[in-house]
Amino acid sequence: MVNEINFSNLNKTPVRTKSWLKVNDVTLEYKAPAIGTFENVKITANENNGVIIEKIDRDKVLPFNKNFTYGVSEELINQGEKDFNQGYIINVARKAKIEEPIIIEFNMDKNNNTLVDNIIIVCEEQSEANIIIKYNSLDASEGYHNGILKVFSKDDSKLKLTKINLLNNNTMHLDSNVSDVSYNGSVDFIAAELGGKYSITNYHGDLKEESSASTLNSIYLGAKDKVIDINYVMTHRGRRSSSNISTKGALKDEAQKIFRGTIDFKRGASRSTGAEDEYCMILSPKVRSKALPLLLCEEDDVSGEHAAASGKIDESKLFYLMTRGLDYNEARRVIIEGAFNPIIDKIDDQNSREEIFKAIKECLDNE
Repeated sequence: MVNEINFSNLNKTPVRTKSWLKVNDVTLEYKAPAIGTFENVKITANENNGVIIEKIDRDKVLPFNKNFTYGVSEELINQGEKDFNQGYIINVARKAKIEEPIIIEFNMDKNNNTLVDNIIIVCEEQSEANIIIKYNSLDASEGYHNGILKVFSKDDSKLKLTKINLLNNNTMHLDSNVSDVSYNGSVDFIAAELGGKYSITNYHGDLKEESSASTLNSIYLGAKDKVIDINYVMTHRGRRSSSNISTKGALKDEAQKIFRGTIDFKRGASRSTGAEDEYCMILSPKVRSKALPLLLCEEDDVSGEHAAASGKIDESKLFYLMTRGLDYNEARRVIIEGAFNPIIDKIDDQNSREEIFKAIKECLDNE
């Protein structure tokens, strides 16, 4: 089917700022392709230990749902919910403790070049799980990816969720994520945004009940004329809820990035805490890096912190490493990997970590 989708005003910030700042949203000159079939999926999981993975039937009414307050855009969310060509429900049973990560890999190529995925994760009470979702390109063909993901973290459950974008630089990458977090539940979201010609992503942690929590750790890397647009929102509704956003990135050539991070304390979220920081390493004078960290507050008894910064790599560190035998590119890569390492180390899969380091090396060495 052909999707006439408007790619204007994507990833809108929760509150509007001065239009001349050009950070409220992003508009792309892009036409969505016809969505075909997608068959190249690999799932690694032990379904005998409290995990059930089922394909979603488009015609079946789901017993639970959550509307996206944010998301990349309403049209793209609708495409993900109604016109998906891959959809899964992952249910983690009550009190199940899943030690080995569940890994879902979507491998794009010339025969599988349009992917619209709809993933729902339900963590029942007192369960624990670790889920990794990877998007790969197996060749250099043009591709289109639009993904939506909904998490339901029930009372006392703990989920570590990792998304890794290793798509080629001829692919559109759109990704919307929302977590519905109940009493004493937690969702730790990790994102590695390394691929795609366009990378338009967001995450919304909806901390609904007392002592709910969500953390977000992400890295990004932009080269050539890549466009990176990030919109992270943590909404505090429950008392004593907590959130933290930490993002590290680097830009080279003529890449451009907008980071939007919002911590929103709603009335009733007393004694809650939230913090966010983003740092971008500038590797070229032609890159464009914008950041909009926001704190919104309707409640008095809360604690919120926010910061964003960008700068060049420390020349003294480069000099030191080069005097130890590294060339310029190697020294620069060591510094960038050093900044990224605390986040990459959180990913509980050695193969995935190695693929990330390989992608970083290829990007930085390709001058």
